[in-house]
Amino acid sequence: MSHWDAFVDEVANELATWPGVHISRREDGAAVVGYEHSELGLLYPDRGVAELPFLESEADELVEHGDAEPAETTAESAGVSHDLHGPSDVTEVLELFDRRYRDVRGEDEPYSSQDPDYGRGVPPDQPPLES
Repeated sequence: MSHWDAFVDEVANELATWPGVHISRREDGAAVVGYEHSELGLLYPDRGVAELPFLESEADELVEHGDAEPAETTAESAGVSHDLHGPSDVTEVLELFDRRYRDVRGEDEPYSSQDPDYGRGVPPDQPPLES
């Protein structure tokens, strides 16, 4: 067990609360984060790294602004990566996943478990459910 596991678990636990998000483990231990039929990204507990696929122009922008690093160039990775070595990294990785989540869902507003309709299954761009 690596010392990054707690930070990776914190990210995975938060992502698992987002509507429609599912997390599955691969044989190599990496966690695949998905939404419906789209992959949002990968979490590598052994390396303490998150990798998220973004279009090249968006990935370049994230790297240029210091929000992420280019992902390692392998057959399985594309887009950007971000190390998970501390609490501030957890916040930054969740922001990257939020951006990817909104891209896949076609939304503009950030999603968070802190939203007033969190847990009620209401996306941020829809009116609240009647009580």
